Amino acid sequence: MSSVQTKPLISVIIPVYNCEKTIAVAIQSMLDQTYPNLEILVIDDKSTDGTRSIVKNISERESHVRLIDGIDDPYRFDTKLNRNVNAGYSARNIGLANARGEFITFQDADDASLLNRIE
Repeated sequence: MSSVQTKPLISVIIPVYNCEKTIAVAIQSMLDQTYPNLEILVIDDKSTDGTRSIVKNISERESHVRLIDGIDDPYRFDTKLNRNVNAGYSARNIGLANARGEFITFQDADDASLLNRIE
């Protein structure tokens, strides 16, 4: 039995919205972790830039990465405040619903983590 199988699966949820400039670094920092038994769930919260394409390309090469589409949320934009009031909450909830890990953590799409963060 390998050491990967003896360590619990950890789900890393990364909500993304228009993060084409930073998402590859965020995902790579999770793929490079010293802890081996990870699933990386990238929840696309209806990006309108190249984010989805970047994540799709990575997920086709890396079995640990799954791209999941966010849901249409009619309440995400408050016309009175003239801003998005969702702030990724529904994307995080979708990630939680799809996570298979015994433990769950979050990674921001514009952050990179140290190699031993999960360990």
